[in-house]
Amino acid sequence: MLGTTTVIGALSFFQFRNALRSEIAGNLRFGATAMMQRVDTFLFAHVENMRVWRGIEVMQDIRVKDVDKRLSHFLSNLRAGQDKVYDVLLCTDAQGHVVAASEASYIGRDAPSLSGWRAVPGQGLDPISVTIASTASQTSAIVLRTTIPNAFGEGTIGYLYAFLDWRAVEDLLDGAVNHGSRGLLLADREGVVLGASAALRARSQIQGLRLERWELPPSGAASYIHKGTDLGDGELLVGVATSEGSPPFEGLGWHTLMIEPTKVSFGPIGALLWTMVGVLLVTLLAGLWISSRLADRIVSPIVALTVFTRGFRQGQANLPAPPAGATAEVEELHRAYTDMIHALEQSREQVVRAGKLAVVGEMAAIMAHEVRTPMGILRSSAQLLQRQPDLDDRQRELIGFIFSETERLNRLVTLLLECARPNPPHFMLHDVLEIVDSVFALLESRAERAGVTLSRESDGDGVVLSCDREQMMQVFLNLILNALSFVAERGRVRVSTHRDDDALWISVADDGPGVPPALRERIFDPFFSRREGGIGLGLTIVQQIVQAHGGMLSVGESTWGGASFNMRFSYQEPRT
Repeated sequence: MLGTTTVIGALSFFQFRNALRSEIAGNLRFGATAMMQRVDTFLFAHVENMRVWRGIEVMQDIRVKDVDKRLSHFLSNLRAGQDKVYDVLLCTDAQGHVVAASEASYIGRDAPSLSGWRAVPGQGLDPISVTIASTASQTSAIVLRTTIPNAFGEGTIGYLYAFLDWRAVEDLLDGAVNHGSRGLLLADREGVVLGASAALRARSQIQGLRLERWELPPSGAASYIHKGTDLGDGELLVGVATSEGSPPFEGLGWHTLMIEPTKVSFGPIGALLWTMVGVLLVTLLAGLWISSRLADRIVSPIVALTVFTRGFRQGQANLPAPPAGATAEVEELHRAYTDMIHALEQSREQVVRAGKLAVVGEMAAIMAHEVRTPMGILRSSAQLLQRQPDLDDRQRELIGFIFSETERLNRLVTLLLECARPNPPHFMLHDVLEIVDSVFALLESRAERAGVTLSRESDGDGVVLSCDREQMMQVFLNLILNALSFVAERGRVRVSTHRDDDALWISVADDGPGVPPALRERIFDPFFSRREGGIGLGLTIVQQIVQAHGGMLSVGESTWGGASFNMRFSYQEPRT
């Protein structure tokens, strides 16, 4: 366990270290790219200014040496309107003498002598050049220069110079670095450092530093680890982006580098390592303690479960559940054993019921043979006696008793035969509500004499079921007659139907005394009756018919507090 935990911890540590390195490198790459885009946008905006200004009509005052100072005033307004982004704006004649300027001290002098001019790349742009003005200690300005065309002929009448204050670029660099651990470098296409963020500007080795051993991609962005000896640092994580501009401005090929010391980047990794070691030790100690506790919690309930199972096997009832605090698995095992025992009990009850029905079958076969033959002789003898002309009233009454009792015995034998050997149903589509109405018609007079109201309700106009009509009529007759036997005067008996997605529910409910819960399991047993003089086979036959139709029969309590016999049949909409 300890070895596995150590391996998993080591793998997790290296995975997290690599993931953190990739995340930080991507963040540095993104920061360098965003900074390069801001610098490109800054330069492009001022290149566009130069392109617009060179064509303004007031620039033609160079031809007359700006005698009325209109051009100088225009340049001063431009500089003031740009929030001091420009150090100075100059206009010279073709020979390089300053004719107009935003500051009067430059007028009459020669244009500043600068080298390293490069044409600003871009399709369709007017010819504009750029260079860097610097002192021995730092970069001072970005200088843009463009020609001023002759509006009245061919050729060039002079030049427009714009000196961009380098502090504006430094402000961009400083704004992109929001904490002291990171720094930004801006380098030209040769890798010479032009500027840096505040923390790096304070280092003497930054100005004019050439990034010869640094990986500067010709395009796009990259990230890597570099030894920072050039900057007086240790190992650095670097994200670098190269200027690509945006059409029509194609950029100057400059580079921005966002750097961060790896000891800062990977500082959380070291903390994580020590945290993991501490967690490993705590886990080891906790595992030992939990193992001992868990072993005790598992062994004790299993012993109790063994006693519980042995008691069930020996036929003991109402055994206690496993002790509190057992694990979920042991509790689930206990529930599974209990469910199994209940299923076995139900199976035993079904076997007992089947045995009773088998006894009924044997009795019915014997009675059919032993009873009906002498019963037929008695009935025939009674008929012969009834034909005698000199019979008095008492004799005729006794002969009537013979007829009624033999008829009752015949019905009893028939009922026993139906219970023991029920006829298989002949399935056809029938309207259940029409069958119920037919039964109501048969029992209407009896219900009126008893003062009982018969009613039905349904959630649809037609409830069609595949069934044997005669057997279903017998079901409703038995259930309603059973209800009429228990309902008092002014009582109610209701047959209701309800359909859901896959079943048809039929219930026969009354407001009589109901069936006590203790008797509901025995109510369908053969020869069990709660009526005086009842045989106890009616509900048994009803259950057999319902089961032969693929249904289920149960007894419960009605909404009135009486009995409710509920039938459920699988149901599908009939095809039209």
